[in-house]
Formats: sequence, C-alpha cells, structure tokens
Amino acid sequence: MVISDQPRGDVVKAVGLVSGGLDSALAVKILTDIGVDVTVVTFVMPWGDREPLQVQALARQLGVPLKVFALGEDYLEMLQHPCYGYGAAFNPCMDCHLFMMKKAAQYMREVGAEFLFTGEVLGQRSMSQRRACLNVLEKAAGLEGRLLRPLSAGLLAPTIPEQDGRVDRGRLLGLSGKGRQAQFALAKQWGITAFSPPGGGCLLTEGPFGRKMKDFLRFGFRDYRETVLLRWGRYFRLSSDFVAVLGRDEHENEQLLTSGHPDDLMMTLSGDKPGPLLILKGASPPQVILSMAAGLVQHYSKYKGEAPQPVDYACLRRLSDRSSVMATRLEEQQIWQWRVG
Repeated sequence: MVISDQPRGDVVKAVGLVSGGLDSALAVKILTDIGVDVTVVTFVMPWGDREPLQVQALARQLGVPLKVFALGEDYLEMLQHPCYGYGAAFNPCMDCHLFMMKKAAQYMREVGAEFLFTGEVLGQRSMSQRRACLNVLEKAAGLEGRLLRPLSAGLLAPTIPEQDGRVDRGRLLGLSGKGRQAQFALAKQWGITAFSPPGGGCLLTEGPFGRKMKDFLRFGFRDYRETVLLRWGRYFRLSSDFVAVLGRDEHENEQLLTSGHPDDLMMTLSGDKPGPLLILKGASPPQVILSMAAGLVQHYSKYKGEAPQPVDYACLRRLSDRSSVMATRLEEQQIWQWRVG
C-alpha cells in the first residue's frame, strides 16, 4: 500500500527511527538543519539491549521529541516465524527492521508526518542494508516513496519529498559501505556526542543469548516479560518442561529474583549459606527435578565437593513459604548436556 500524500504546510514533518547510534543521530541532524520538523521513535526490548536512557540523551542533544515503544507479544511471534530468515545467530534482521518500520509508519500517519526516515547506510550491514533489501523493506512496509535514508540518499532513487522539493536532495549524503570515518568526522564537526559506540547491538546477534532465546521460545512461555530473565545467568534445559537459570554473582542473583515470573521457584542453599540463586521455571516440578536443580545450586557454590547439601525453595509469589530438598550430586558431563548458551 502506498501512503497517500499528506496535506502540505509551511513545515515538513517527518518521523525518524533511532537506536541511539551515530548513523541515526546524523540522519536527524541532517534533516533538522534543512528545516524538517522531526520526531524520533525508538523501540525497547525487554532484555535491555537498547538502552532508552541513551536514546533520551541523544534526543535531548539534538533537540527533538522522542516517542518510545515497548515491543510486545507480536514481536516474539515475528521472532519465531521470520519471513526472511535469520542471520548467523537468532537474529531475523530483515523482519525486525520491517516490524519496526511498520509500527513507525503507523505512528507517522497518526501525527500527520510526510515521510519516515532511518539512519541506514547502503551496504553497511550485509543482511539488511543491501540495495535490494532496502527496496524490499520500503515496499513491504507500505512506504513507497516515503522512506528516506539521508546518509545514502544520493545513491538511491529520490523519494517523493525530494521530488516535490520539500526536502533539498542536494543537502543529503551519499555514503555507502562498512567504514565509519565519514560519520565520525561529521559527528565531530557538528558536536554530536550522545550516541552509543559502534560494535554493540542486538543481543540476538550474539550466539549464547540467541541460543537461549531460541530454546526458550521453542518450549513456550507464559508472558513476554519472561524473556527478561534470559539476559542473566547460566541457562539449563533440565527437560522439555523445566528450565533452570542460575546467577553467577550477587548482581545476577538480584536480577533473577526481580525478573522471574511469580509462579517460578527460587532456590538457594539452606541456612543462608553463600551461593548462587536459581530460578526454576515449569509447573509443579517433581522431586527428581527439584533435586537436580538443587544439585546445580550446590555445584556452582563453594560446597561443590562436599556431601549433598539441603537447598531451600519457594514460589516467588510466596517467598515466606519455604520448603527444602536435598541436592543431587551431579557430574560435569550431565551439566554440560543441560547447558544452553
């Protein structure tokens, strides 16, 4: 579907997709200098690989309003069934870009903006920023002629705002490739500092996290918030019905405790002995599962080589109602068979 022409006024309105990185920051700066009335949007994933505070700082420095969207259940559906496949890990980059573009395009229509723009650079990312991919995304998002890439516009077909003279094409750039020297030079020239350094990115592109997410979605989940837990700890698939996530330090113990589902079980060594906190996911675990999970708690504590220790457990919604189970002594080979990520 082609977006219908918006009523023309004295000021051109546009909505931009930003991630907090340098490229999207430069795209905003280019258009605001031209005189475009820019609003930026960003999407926040529950596992926190996009830091909203960083994007807020960038929006403040650039002097543009920011709209934050939280990704939800429909995003996980896309993640499990991408139309364009995955990258090297569990990263459906094309589908992810398209998902966000469609959401941003809807918001663009709601606020009466004339076009959407991104910080994409032709050829910078092999999976989603090849010329053919850029064209596919524009069409699939229903943004034909209304999706502007200011950093590479000189190498792409003119958009409707450029053709109509609403955006000065001569002031747009013609960058391509993976190098970022030109972008860093522009950032220095324009005094842009509040951007995330390159080299980071989506956790789904990282093998360990991607494997945990893939396993977690394969066996089902109760709500979208459960994926928050995957950011921390060691992850073990004990059976098709039960997952154990074990903290590696005090900080992770705290994060697991606050991120678990209310129906999860929390497990720690009895008697306030120091050791990891374990979150056990799955309904009504039998004694054998409880003992194996307790074995993980002891194995990753300083009591690893000692006789089986008692381990307390309680439902997160009723932490005061505790029970105890004796740990099972575990072999390294068994533990590594359970380990995911």
